[in-house]
Amino acid sequence: MSKPLGLDIPELEKPSKDNFDLRPKQVDAWLDSLPRANIGETARRVFETLVETNRYRYPYQNRMYFLDAARETVLYVTDAMKRHFVGVNAPLPSKNLKIVSATREIHHAMAIGYMIAIEGYLDHNLFFSDTKLLANMMQRCLSALGRVLLTSYQTYTPYPNHVWSQIHKLYLAAEQQKLLTITIIDNQNVHNVKTNINSEYMRILLTALTSPYKLRHGEAGKVHSVLERWTHKSKLKTTDNITRSSSLFGVNLASDDPPRSYSITNKEEESDFLRVLDSTSLTKAIRKDLKHGFKTGETTITSIDINRPDLSQDLMKRLLIAWCVIPKRNYPRTDIEESVHITLGLTATHQVIISGSKKDNAYASQTDITSEQDIFDQTAQYKSNNISHSETDAQPDVWEMIYFPDGNNGLELLEEKFNTEQVMDKPVLAKKQQAETWLILNESARGYCVRTISETRNRAQVGELVGVRRQITHAAWKWGVGVIRWMQCDTTSGLMLGIEMLTPDAAAIGLRVVSNAKHDYQRTLMLPELQVVNQPTSLITTAVPYRIGHKLVINILGKEILVKLNKQVQNTGLFAQFQFEIMDEQGAVVRGEIDDEDTGDNPDFSGVWNSI
Repeated sequence: MSKPLGLDIPELEKPSKDNFDLRPKQVDAWLDSLPRANIGETARRVFETLVETNRYRYPYQNRMYFLDAARETVLYVTDAMKRHFVGVNAPLPSKNLKIVSATREIHHAMAIGYMIAIEGYLDHNLFFSDTKLLANMMQRCLSALGRVLLTSYQTYTPYPNHVWSQIHKLYLAAEQQKLLTITIIDNQNVHNVKTNINSEYMRILLTALTSPYKLRHGEAGKVHSVLERWTHKSKLKTTDNITRSSSLFGVNLASDDPPRSYSITNKEEESDFLRVLDSTSLTKAIRKDLKHGFKTGETTITSIDINRPDLSQDLMKRLLIAWCVIPKRNYPRTDIEESVHITLGLTATHQVIISGSKKDNAYASQTDITSEQDIFDQTAQYKSNNISHSETDAQPDVWEMIYFPDGNNGLELLEEKFNTEQVMDKPVLAKKQQAETWLILNESARGYCVRTISETRNRAQVGELVGVRRQITHAAWKWGVGVIRWMQCDTTSGLMLGIEMLTPDAAAIGLRVVSNAKHDYQRTLMLPELQVVNQPTSLITTAVPYRIGHKLVINILGKEILVKLNKQVQNTGLFAQFQFEIMDEQGAVVRGEIDDEDTGDNPDFSGVWNSI
């Protein structure tokens, strides 16, 4: 079979009688026989059948019928498989990584099947007699390739090679044959079942322009979904009469690359294959929504349902930046290789700073350390009391409504087997966090790119707080605090993080609501004032429940200070950063500064299906 479009498809063999039968009646019977209640087994059969049919030569009509009929089942199993990796912190366990690969390969196998059908149709119909059918096949293929990319974005893993080149070839062919705007019904869309090739292609481009490896858990899927409604607000045109703008992006149809800012596009690229994406109308619509108070929540990541299509104000602002203004790197990067100590999360960072202060702070008395730091070392304690009832007040036990009692049935009483008083006498200590050694790959004035040296015990996600301590010439630095801005993970390079540093030093303190008991503190970090970047003193707290205007008590080395939160610097959904002002006992603002004392330092999927 010839390849009129030059798509990347395998060499096909003639099927035998033992191979899968792609005639419509047999396809329908096979789909009906799938054990859909068993997701793993259904996924295995679908994957193996797709791989098998992509090896053999079938009439394009039968192949097209099979692929269209299987789309609903493919979406059913891949959506179920997402629970093993969407929202799961990186690096993923090996079993989850195999499920990621299996999900991506199922979508890729669907795309290859459609590419084989397209090339088969063009090989038999040189004059494109049925443009509607051809447009339908191209849209379905683009949709499958888009899901290949989306699966990689959702798991912060690299996408396969040549995916973008196949996407560009399909669009170019559709453009040349004037198939871009033919209306196609796609019931897999959530918001707009009427679509076309141009909309599907724009959706893929705009998703890539969001810098998806910088998005937080669940956000890539939301953006991909909501773009069904927004693609008509962007235009793709040739380079003729183009005026430079911050909302222009270059797309090279002869490359294997995603879109990029038009201002940095290579001027030597052939204009015949260069297209310009103009997102001006889209960014204007986003500005209008933001101006009129479009809001569904403070952050997307704290949403209970990460599959909701609505977007938070915070995410909308980041999309506006991605589709309008390309941030220029103000600080050059320097390539280095140096080990560094890393902690992930507010709790771990707070603990290592306290641990360092116990060892290094000679000025802090033992009383001070105990009063502020040991308050975090115990978990919450609970104690139950026996309640006696009279005969007349007796109510049936809730379990008796389900299981009829028959004496003790040979079971000992709980109080005879488990002495709660003895347990309560022994305080339960909180788990001690330890720093891990990572490798700095490069650095700038604003942060680092780091990579795991060995298998990490911790799990990371974009927007997580990190503690960073470098060690040069055997002299350990203090513990700095940063935030993960982007993340990538693969089996060869391990987990890589892009860390933006917030401060080179931080103090571990306690924080409580005014009405709470004096011992009821939460772990909090205080970041000192940085006059160079005009950054006032601030607090790092949990993402909830604190808000602007809350009056709180902070404990610094045993001294309690009343403060009021007056500005939220950021809330990533994993931690919040607030500026504050000091108040007196009557609640009046005290004008002055806190003395910020330094407190210290082709994959094998065998066995994976049963896990789905």
